[in-house]
Amino acid sequence: MARSSTSIKKGEKLAEKWTLDEAMKLGNELIEWMKEKDKDDVDKGNIFYEEFLCIENDYYEELISYLCKKFEPFFKLIKKAKKIQELKLIKFGIADRLQATMTIFVLKNHHDYKDRSETENTNKNTIEYINVSKQFPDLK
Repeated sequence: MARSSTSIKKGEKLAEKWTLDEAMKLGNELIEWMKEKDKDDVDKGNIFYEEFLCIENDYYEELISYLCKKFEPFFKLIKKAKKIQELKLIKFGIADRLQATMTIFVLKNHHDYKDRSETENTNKNTIEYINVSKQFPDLK
């Protein structure tokens, strides 16, 4: 059987498409996209980092996960992008640029925010333990 030009022999390795440099280039482009401003120096509102990766650049979630596991510096850029996303949601939510209910929903479901509720325990009852074996020695 003839060997095709795309087959490899045992021990040969295929060239890796994603190098650290390529991953870092993608990560840095992501951060720049999230920080973009318009001509009036107003934030363009690029909030969701997955929009850039999956919609703008057509990468699959599995690829991003793979790159995060393979390259620690890329993982740090994704963490930074997630933090930028969180801060923009808060900033734009407070400034009324986003619908409040949806902002709260995203913060709770993607950034582990929780509604805060405080309860004060005012129970001042004391419990007195009675040694039953002294009162009823036959129950031992």
